[in-house]
Amino acid sequence: MFEIASLIVLNLVIAAFVGLLIGFMLGRASKASYTPPVDNTESMDDGAGLKPNARRSNINPIFKKNSSVDNKPLILSSPKQSGKDNLKKIKGINSKIEEDLNKIGIFHFEQIAKWTSKNCDWIEEFLQLPRCVKKYQWVDQARILASGKETVYSQKVEDNEVEVD
Repeated sequence: MFEIASLIVLNLVIAAFVGLLIGFMLGRASKASYTPPVDNTESMDDGAGLKPNARRSNINPIFKKNSSVDNKPLILSSPKQSGKDNLKKIKGINSKIEEDLNKIGIFHFEQIAKWTSKNCDWIEEFLQLPRCVKKYQWVDQARILASGKETVYSQKVEDNEVEVD
């Protein structure tokens, strides 16, 4: 009985060794044929007037930063047919921040009005605006503006009493 058990164990050890050897050889063979993806963004542009490092990026900006995608707010691929809202009516949003919000897919007051605390944290981290969203209460302002009402600040923006650039 001991002899049969020892032969079975010996056969298992030999089979494991042969399996590892074959796997190693197959891995090396497939590694040699692997070619990394090529960046074809230069071939898409005609290159006229562009600096060598100025290339168009087709990568979604959400994946360029270290922010956790789990807390990302609801985004849209494009604004609704009615057009995008003037996000500069929210105190704390200037032209640059509005442009950044539009780049990541935030175009409407309704979107901002639905943000949770974690969504606010994500936006602050992603756009590198420490405590700006909560400090200026973007969500509360967006709720008012989404309902069709105006805030004191948004009325000043409408009347060009406030510089938002």
